[in-house]
Amino acid sequence: MRARMTTISFWVFAAGLVCGGYVLARDMVPRFAESGAGLAAALPIIVLAAAAIAVIIWALDRSHAQVRSAWALAFAWGAIGACGLSLQINGFASDAVNDVLDDPGATHWGAALVGPLNEETIKGAGVALLLVMFRDRLRRPLQIFAVGAFAGLGFQVVENLTYAITFALRDAQSDVAGALTVTLLRALFGFQSHWVYTAFFALGLALLRSRLAAAALAVALSYLLHFWWNAPSGDDPMIAFALILLKCAVTLTLLGGAWWWMILEQRRWLQGAIRTPEAAELAPPAELATLPTRAQRRAGQQYLRYYYGPAYADVARQRQVWLIRELTYRVG
Repeated sequence: MRARMTTISFWVFAAGLVCGGYVLARDMVPRFAESGAGLAAALPIIVLAAAAIAVIIWALDRSHAQVRSAWALAFAWGAIGACGLSLQINGFASDAVNDVLDDPGATHWGAALVGPLNEETIKGAGVALLLVMFRDRLRRPLQIFAVGAFAGLGFQVVENLTYAITFALRDAQSDVAGALTVTLLRALFGFQSHWVYTAFFALGLALLRSRLAAAALAVALSYLLHFWWNAPSGDDPMIAFALILLKCAVTLTLLGGAWWWMILEQRRWLQGAIRTPEAAELAPPAELATLPTRAQRRAGQQYLRYYYGPAYADVARQRQVWLIRELTYRVG
């Protein structure tokens, strides 16, 4: 990590964190004090929802070369840098939209026009800086997708906190009721939001050099899905609810399709990587041949368990993970 601190990317990243942290401290900390009871009620739900999403991201990253320090920095960028900078820029952009669109157009479409453009760009910029900082470790789409997801998750956590505070202060009857209502609704129906959007943006960055059209599609999806989520759903509650369910279904379907494609891409890459000179330096061909798919890895482990015992199978499993990680770093 010390070597990464000498790069320009690190200091730009750090400056973004400082600026974002300043804006959050200036604008949000006083509001935290005004709605302490509501925040205390909503915080456990927000934390539990975030923990569940973090487990999902961890499970989706099947690269066996997770870079946990990049995950932590991505989360910090989303929660502090991106949230603070977006809070500042969204204020200016909203004023511009209000000048261009008359009411009710600005009221209905302001969030859809301002939020996706500013927020996805700022979150994506932080992910891009991390890809430069960790260019020797973040090599595969699955890895980079997870980094983007954690950046989005950090943003999602702080945004949920701000919504809880806002609705706590708006509720004339009870701060707790206002905070809990919006927090539960966002946990149930908004769980697939920012972390998915930024994961798509990161996937686009991962594909930028090799598949330009696919990269453009992934980045476009991050903006379009966010725009669609923020777009007004009308005044009819039943139509609005149906649209929310449709948005959730479409987002999750696209997420599943992207993940399945990344799994297939990882298998194709491994099938080629095990034939490289770098792989030959790491292990014999028979061991390398077990790496490309999960079924092959398990078959190799079962073979050793049957003939040599569980201890050999455990060593084989650890070796397989180590080999995939080393191939990622060396062949990429």
